[in-house]
Amino acid sequence: MRYLSNEEKIRAVFDYQNSRDTLPIENFPDPKHIKYKSFDEYIGLYPECCSVNPGGPYEVPPTKFLDRILGYDSGDVVVTNFKVRYLNENGSLETAEVRFDNYLQNCGKPR
Repeated sequence: MRYLSNEEKIRAVFDYQNSRDTLPIENFPDPKHIKYKSFDEYIGLYPECCSVNPGGPYEVPPTKFLDRILGYDSGDVVVTNFKVRYLNENGSLETAEVRFDNYLQNCGKPR
């Protein structure tokens, strides 16, 4: 057993968000996005996109004591300024930035 590095935590959250078919974004022209090929491609384009525990306030509710004890919450928050790619009504590629705040479980899985 070992602790995850910050890069592994960020990679887990990126993979979670990038694998979704639609993103939970309000007032967005098209919730279906063009996925990135890999984390390495994304971090190469946007190296300053992500951080672990950067300081609040966060857009997630505070952790519950039982969630911490039972392992459903590691206490870490990964903040990602995710660049969403989509096609506009003219078929041109556009990018919009969306902030995602994700807790991690003790196993490293994002919530």
